[in-house]
Amino acid sequence: MDYDKIILDLLNRIVTLEDKVAKLEKFKGGISANNLEMPNGSKKYRFLSDYLYQSNLSRVKLSYSEIEDILKFKLPDSAATHRAFWANTTSHSIALSWLTVNYSVVEANLEEKYIIFERKRDFEKMTIDEQMRTVVTEIVSEYGVHYRISLKELYELLGARFQTNSGSIIPSDYCYDRVNKGIEFDKKPRLFKFLGDGMYECLGENYLFTGEIKNASDETVVGYWDNGNLCKNSKWDLLGLK
Repeated sequence: MDYDKIILDLLNRIVTLEDKVAKLEKFKGGISANNLEMPNGSKKYRFLSDYLYQSNLSRVKLSYSEIEDILKFKLPDSAATHRAFWANTTSHSIALSWLTVNYSVVEANLEEKYIIFERKRDFEKMTIDEQMRTVVTEIVSEYGVHYRISLKELYELLGARFQTNSGSIIPSDYCYDRVNKGIEFDKKPRLFKFLGDGMYECLGENYLFTGEIKNASDETVVGYWDNGNLCKNSKWDLLGLK
């Protein structure tokens, strides 16, 4: 029996196994967020995604200098002068770095130069109504009332934040000035004004809206708002609206 050959073969197998283990360890300890399918624009900020994902903390406070150390490059001047740089919106590449790992910015202190991220752990338990309410509340908080958002942007934002399928979202169900048959109008959070051509104006809940309410399917006026007071006309019942 050729013991030397057997020993050599075993040693080769050990080397191969050690190499595989090393790769697995690198993969495991390497950033789990790397396995996420991230939009191209956010790959520049992948190290921030990795850091937040690995932190496993519900809240993470980072100074600007700490963020720059994580990213390995300096932030642009706008990060220190414009609150919108830290907005939770999919139109910003850096925002995708935290949205894709289920975090959002809850405080951006431009004076003291720090950011607080908060993890959304229970998003999968949230109803579509709760998701819509959360997103619009954040938009209004960051940009003010009357911020305009496209249907495409809204789908992208909900998808990035909550992994919500766009087929589950009907924004007109959440409008002050639109009503869809089969939807209980009084029980839905009203958040938008419909502007047409796939555009919506973010107003938020309890806005003192004034204007007509139209049936979404045929544009029939079925009621109106007067400074936040809802008034339905006779066509509401005739059309079988709830």
